Amino acid sequence: MPDNTAVAELNDDEDSFFGCTFPLEWDPAIGFFPQSSTLKAQASSNIKNLLLTQRGERVGQPTFGSDLSAIIFNPIDDSTGEAIELTIREALAEWLPYITAENVVTLFDHDTHAIVVQLEFRVDMDDPDALENLTLTFEPGG
Repeated sequence: MPDNTAVAELNDDEDSFFGCTFPLEWDPAIGFFPQSSTLKAQASSNIKNLLLTQRGERVGQPTFGSDLSAIIFNPIDDSTGEAIELTIREALAEWLPYITAENVVTLFDHDTHAIVVQLEFRVDMDDPDALENLTLTFEPGG
């Protein structure tokens, strides 16, 4: 296990930040983009950024992102849930190796045509025993 002293110190310092939260939003109260003050909050934003970026979309890093959008915009069949889980796990392993996906659950609402992806993950550099949750909802027109 690598020495994460610097990460722990930054995480404990209330006046330090890891980066901008995602999605980027202007916050007039602070005058610039909201920032995450904990590694877990930044990890959640990093996951959203990674999974919602299509591979090939980022200039200079053509493998950054995931195939999630390609999967969810194709017809749903019996293998769709497995394909979603596989692309999430592959993207995290390649680009965010300090995050481990524990559980990926995909729910399909055939009436509204929505897809809900629930990701349970842990941040290995922070508290590897604590599980965090992230939900991504994809719905028509949303």
